[in-house]
Amino acid sequence: MRAQAVAGLRALDLADAERLWPLLDDPTTVVRETTVALLPSTKQLPIGRLLERTGAEYPRHVRVAAFRLLDAHGGVVALRAAVGLLEDSDVKLRTWARQSVQRWHPSAQVRCGDAEVGELLDRGRHLFSDHALRRRKREAGLDG
Repeated sequence: MRAQAVAGLRALDLADAERLWPLLDDPTTVVRETTVALLPSTKQLPIGRLLERTGAEYPRHVRVAAFRLLDAHGGVVALRAAVGLLEDSDVKLRTWARQSVQRWHPSAQVRCGDAEVGELLDRGRHLFSDHALRRRKREAGLDG
C-alpha cells in the first residue's frame, strides 16, 4: 500500500524528500519506489545517513537504495560510496560499485587536487591499469 502511495506522489510530482526519507528503511517494494521518488532530490538528502545505510548491518535492498542515491549525487560522494562497497558481501552490489569506480570522472564540483579523491582512487587501484589510474588522478588535479 505504501509503495503505491509513494508512486502516486511521484506521479503527481509531490514527492517531498524530508517526508519520504523514513521510508528508506521499509520493505523492498516501498524502498524501491521511495528511491525512484528521491532521485531528483539527491542533493537535498543527508549524505552521512545515506553512507551509513551502505553498511553491512543493513539489508541488501537498503544498501542498494542508498548506493543508488549516492551514485546519482555524483562527485566525491559517489566515489566514496562506491569504494566503500568494493568488498560488499553481495556480488551484484559489489560489481555495481566496481563499475561506478571505473567510470567515475571528477565533476565541476570536485575540488581540484582533493586528497580524498587520490586516496579513494588508490583504494580502487586494482580496477585500473597504471595508465588509466594516472590519467584519472591527473583529471582530478592530482600529480602522479
